[in-house]
Amino acid sequence: MNTRKLNTEVLLWIALVLVLSYLCYLPMFLEKKGIHISQMLLNSKYLFITVPFLVSIFFKLKHKYLKKWLCTLFAEKVKLQSISSCIILASIGLSFSIIYCLAVDEKNLFTNSYPSILAAVFNCSYLFITALLEEIAWRGFLLDKLTTAKGKGSALGYVGIIWVIWHIPMWAIRNSLGFNEILIYSIWTILISLILGILFYRYKSILIVSLSHTIFNTCFITPIKYNVILLASILILSFIIFNKKTGTA
Repeated sequence: MNTRKLNTEVLLWIALVLVLSYLCYLPMFLEKKGIHISQMLLNSKYLFITVPFLVSIFFKLKHKYLKKWLCTLFAEKVKLQSISSCIILASIGLSFSIIYCLAVDEKNLFTNSYPSILAAVFNCSYLFITALLEEIAWRGFLLDKLTTAKGKGSALGYVGIIWVIWHIPMWAIRNSLGFNEILIYSIWTILISLILGILFYRYKSILIVSLSHTIFNTCFITPIKYNVILLASILILSFIIFNKKTGTA
Protein backbone atom coordinates (compact mmCIF):
# COMPACT_ATOMS: atom_id res chain seq x y z
CA MET A 1 0.00 0.00 0.00
CA ASN A 2 1.45 3.38 -1.06
CA THR A 3 1.83 6.25 1.44
CA ARG A 4 -1.05 8.32 0.04
CA LYS A 5 -3.46 5.41 0.19
CA LEU A 6 -2.24 4.54 3.69
CA ASN A 7 -2.76 8.12 4.92
CA THR A 8 -6.30 8.14 3.48
CA GLU A 9 -7.11 4.85 5.23
CA VAL A 10 -5.75 6.14 8.54
CA LEU A 11 -7.78 9.36 8.29
CA LEU A 12 -10.91 7.39 7.42
CA TRP A 13 -10.33 5.06 10.40
CA ILE A 14 -9.91 8.03 12.76
CA ALA A 15 -13.02 9.76 11.41
CA LEU A 16 -15.18 6.64 11.70
CA VAL A 17 -13.93 5.83 15.20
CA LEU A 18 -14.48 9.34 16.54
CA VAL A 19 -17.91 9.87 14.94
CA LEU A 20 -19.29 6.46 15.93
CA SER A 21 -17.79 6.68 19.43
CA TYR A 22 -19.26 10.13 20.05
CA LEU A 23 -22.66 8.90 18.85
CA CYS A 24 -22.55 6.27 21.60
CA TYR A 25 -22.70 9.07 24.20
CA LEU A 26 -25.16 11.30 22.32
CA PRO A 27 -28.27 9.79 24.06
CA MET A 28 -26.73 10.41 27.51
CA PHE A 29 -25.79 13.95 26.48
CA LEU A 30 -29.35 14.66 25.31
CA GLU A 31 -30.81 13.20 28.53
CA LYS A 32 -28.60 15.54 30.58
CA LYS A 33 -30.07 18.40 28.54
CA GLY A 34 -33.56 17.38 29.71
CA ILE A 35 -34.66 15.37 26.66
CA HIS A 36 -36.37 12.07 27.40
CA ILE A 37 -34.33 9.16 26.01
CA SER A 38 -35.27 5.47 26.11
CA GLN A 39 -33.14 3.12 28.20
CA MET A 40 -32.20 1.12 25.12
CA LEU A 41 -30.62 4.18 23.51
CA LEU A 42 -28.90 5.12 26.77
CA ASN A 43 -27.29 1.68 26.80
CA SER A 44 -25.42 2.63 23.61
CA LYS A 45 -22.70 4.08 25.89
CA TYR A 46 -21.58 0.49 26.53
CA LEU A 47 -20.70 0.14 22.85
CA PHE A 48 -18.20 2.99 23.12
CA ILE A 49 -15.26 0.78 24.10
CA THR A 50 -15.89 -1.63 21.21
CA VAL A 51 -16.08 0.93 18.38
CA PRO A 52 -12.31 1.21 17.58
CA PHE A 53 -12.00 -2.60 17.69
CA LEU A 54 -14.98 -3.15 15.37
CA VAL A 55 -13.82 -0.46 12.93
CA SER A 56 -10.37 -2.09 12.82
CA ILE A 57 -11.97 -5.49 12.13
CA PHE A 58 -14.00 -3.90 9.31
CA PHE A 59 -10.88 -2.44 7.68
CA LYS A 60 -9.01 -5.73 7.87
CA LEU A 61 -11.98 -7.67 6.50
CA LYS A 62 -12.21 -5.19 3.64
CA HIS A 63 -8.61 -5.97 2.63
CA LYS A 64 -9.01 -9.68 3.49
CA TYR A 65 -6.17 -9.43 6.02
CA LEU A 66 -8.14 -10.19 9.19
CA LYS A 67 -6.83 -13.67 9.95
CA LYS A 68 -3.22 -12.77 9.11
CA TRP A 69 -3.43 -9.56 11.17
CA LEU A 70 -4.84 -11.27 14.27
CA CYS A 71 -2.31 -14.10 13.99
CA THR A 72 0.50 -11.53 13.77
CA LEU A 73 -0.77 -9.66 16.85
CA PHE A 74 -0.82 -12.83 18.95
CA ALA A 75 2.12 -14.64 17.34
CA GLU A 76 4.85 -13.20 19.57
CA LYS A 77 5.57 -15.39 22.59
CA VAL A 78 5.28 -13.78 26.02
CA LYS A 79 8.85 -13.65 27.32
CA LEU A 80 10.19 -13.44 30.86
CA GLN A 81 11.59 -9.95 30.19
CA SER A 82 8.15 -8.63 29.18
CA ILE A 83 6.53 -10.19 32.25
CA SER A 84 9.25 -8.59 34.39
CA SER A 85 8.40 -5.19 32.89
CA CYS A 86 4.75 -5.68 33.88
CA ILE A 87 5.73 -6.72 37.41
CA ILE A 88 7.96 -3.63 37.76
CA LEU A 89 5.16 -1.40 36.46
CA ALA A 90 2.64 -2.91 38.89
CA SER A 91 5.11 -2.60 41.78
CA ILE A 92 5.68 1.09 41.01
CA GLY A 93 1.95 1.80 40.91
CA LEU A 94 1.14 -0.12 44.10
CA SER A 95 4.16 1.23 45.99
CA PHE A 96 3.29 4.80 45.06
CA SER A 97 -0.32 4.21 46.12
CA ILE A 98 0.80 2.81 49.49
CA ILE A 99 3.18 5.76 50.04
CA TYR A 100 0.32 8.14 49.25
CA CYS A 101 -1.96 6.34 51.73
CA LEU A 102 0.64 6.66 54.47
CA ALA A 103 1.51 10.27 53.65
CA VAL A 104 -2.06 11.61 53.74
CA ASP A 105 -3.52 8.96 56.08
CA GLU A 106 -5.99 7.82 53.42
CA LYS A 107 -6.77 4.37 54.82
CA ASN A 108 -9.70 3.64 52.51
CA LEU A 109 -7.94 4.20 49.17
CA PHE A 110 -7.62 0.48 48.40
CA THR A 111 -10.89 -0.65 49.99
CA ASN A 112 -12.84 1.99 48.06
CA SER A 113 -11.41 0.66 44.82
CA TYR A 114 -11.49 -3.01 45.78
CA PRO A 115 -13.98 -3.72 48.61
CA SER A 116 -13.31 -7.49 48.40
CA ILE A 117 -10.98 -10.00 46.74
CA LEU A 118 -13.84 -11.13 44.48
CA ALA A 119 -14.49 -7.53 43.43
CA ALA A 120 -10.76 -7.07 42.68
CA VAL A 121 -10.65 -10.24 40.54
CA PHE A 122 -13.81 -9.28 38.64
CA ASN A 123 -12.63 -5.71 38.13
CA CYS A 124 -9.19 -6.76 36.88
CA SER A 125 -10.67 -9.38 34.54
CA TYR A 126 -13.15 -6.90 33.07
CA LEU A 127 -10.48 -4.22 32.65
CA PHE A 128 -8.14 -6.68 30.93
CA ILE A 129 -10.82 -7.60 28.39
CA THR A 130 -11.62 -3.96 27.65
CA ALA A 131 -7.89 -3.13 27.51
CA LEU A 132 -7.36 -5.97 25.02
CA LEU A 133 -10.11 -4.62 22.76
CA GLU A 134 -8.62 -1.14 22.96
CA GLU A 135 -5.04 -2.24 22.35
CA ILE A 136 -5.90 -4.37 19.32
CA ALA A 137 -7.32 -1.19 17.77
CA TRP A 138 -5.10 1.62 19.05
CA ARG A 139 -1.69 -0.04 19.12
CA GLY A 140 -2.34 -3.10 16.95
CA PHE A 141 -4.01 -1.17 14.14
CA LEU A 142 -3.57 2.62 14.35
CA LEU A 143 -0.03 2.79 15.81
CA ASP A 144 1.13 0.15 13.37
CA LYS A 145 -0.34 2.03 10.38
CA LEU A 146 0.98 5.42 11.51
CA THR A 147 4.44 3.97 12.14
CA THR A 148 4.56 2.80 8.53
CA ALA A 149 3.38 6.21 7.28
CA LYS A 150 5.07 8.64 9.71
CA GLY A 151 7.80 6.83 11.65
CA LYS A 152 7.86 5.77 15.30
CA GLY A 153 8.25 9.16 17.02
CA SER A 154 5.42 10.90 15.14
CA ALA A 155 3.21 7.82 15.37
CA LEU A 156 3.49 7.74 19.17
CA GLY A 157 2.51 11.42 19.38
CA TYR A 158 -0.42 11.18 16.96
CA VAL A 159 -1.91 8.09 18.63
CA GLY A 160 -1.66 9.75 22.06
CA ILE A 161 -3.52 12.87 20.88
CA ILE A 162 -6.24 10.93 19.03
CA TRP A 163 -6.67 8.59 22.00
CA VAL A 164 -7.26 11.65 24.21
CA ILE A 165 -9.86 13.07 21.80
CA TRP A 166 -11.61 9.69 21.77
CA HIS A 167 -11.85 9.68 25.59
CA ILE A 168 -13.42 13.17 25.86
CA PRO A 169 -17.14 12.18 25.69
CA MET A 170 -16.59 9.59 28.41
CA TRP A 171 -14.92 12.16 30.67
CA ALA A 172 -17.23 15.08 29.90
CA ILE A 173 -20.60 13.32 29.55
CA ARG A 174 -20.42 10.15 31.64
CA ASN A 175 -18.09 11.40 34.39
CA SER A 176 -19.15 15.08 34.22
CA LEU A 177 -15.55 16.29 34.52
CA GLY A 178 -14.73 19.98 34.15
CA PHE A 179 -12.11 21.53 31.86
CA ASN A 180 -9.25 21.40 34.40
CA GLU A 181 -9.93 17.75 35.24
CA ILE A 182 -10.15 16.81 31.55
CA LEU A 183 -6.82 18.58 30.98
CA ILE A 184 -5.13 16.51 33.70
CA TYR A 185 -6.70 13.29 32.38
CA SER A 186 -5.52 14.22 28.87
CA ILE A 187 -1.91 14.53 30.05
CA TRP A 188 -2.21 11.24 31.93
CA THR A 189 -3.66 9.51 28.86
CA ILE A 190 -0.91 10.77 26.55
CA LEU A 191 1.75 9.58 29.02
CA ILE A 192 0.14 6.13 29.21
CA SER A 193 -0.15 6.02 25.42
CA LEU A 194 3.58 6.76 25.05
CA ILE A 195 4.52 3.94 27.43
CA LEU A 196 2.11 1.45 25.84
CA GLY A 197 3.43 2.37 22.41
CA ILE A 198 7.03 1.89 23.50
CA LEU A 199 6.11 -1.51 25.00
CA PHE A 200 4.38 -2.47 21.76
CA TYR A 201 7.49 -1.60 19.76
CA ARG A 202 9.75 -3.43 22.19
CA TYR A 203 7.84 -6.68 22.77
CA LYS A 204 5.51 -6.92 19.74
CA SER A 205 2.96 -8.54 22.04
CA ILE A 206 -0.58 -7.21 22.25
CA LEU A 207 -1.12 -9.32 25.38
CA ILE A 208 1.73 -7.60 27.24
CA VAL A 209 0.53 -4.17 26.15
CA SER A 210 -3.02 -5.04 27.27
CA LEU A 211 -1.72 -6.31 30.62
CA SER A 212 0.26 -3.07 31.07
CA HIS A 213 -2.87 -1.06 30.21
CA THR A 214 -4.77 -3.03 32.88
CA ILE A 215 -2.02 -2.34 35.41
CA PHE A 216 -2.36 1.41 34.84
CA ASN A 217 -6.11 1.13 35.47
CA THR A 218 -5.82 -1.04 38.58
CA CYS A 219 -2.54 -0.29 40.37
CA PHE A 220 -2.15 3.47 39.88
CA ILE A 221 -5.04 4.46 42.13
CA THR A 222 -3.71 7.65 43.74
CA PRO A 223 -5.31 10.94 42.61
CA ILE A 224 -4.58 11.49 38.92
CA LYS A 225 -2.41 14.61 39.38
CA TYR A 226 0.12 12.65 41.44
CA ASN A 227 0.15 9.80 38.92
CA VAL A 228 0.90 12.32 36.17
CA ILE A 229 3.96 13.55 38.08
CA LEU A 230 5.10 9.97 38.72
CA LEU A 231 4.69 8.85 35.12
CA ALA A 232 6.29 11.97 33.67
CA SER A 233 9.27 11.48 36.01
CA ILE A 234 9.63 7.84 34.90
CA LEU A 235 9.55 8.81 31.22
CA ILE A 236 12.08 11.64 31.66
CA LEU A 237 14.42 9.41 33.70
CA SER A 238 14.12 6.61 31.12
CA PHE A 239 14.89 9.07 28.32
CA ILE A 240 17.99 10.37 30.13
CA ILE A 241 19.27 6.84 30.84
CA PHE A 242 18.64 5.76 27.23
CA ASN A 243 20.47 8.80 25.86
CA LYS A 244 23.44 8.19 28.14
CA LYS A 245 23.66 4.54 27.02
CA THR A 246 23.39 5.56 23.37
CA GLY A 247 26.05 8.24 23.85
CA THR A 248 28.41 5.79 25.54
CA ALA A 249 27.96 3.27 22.78
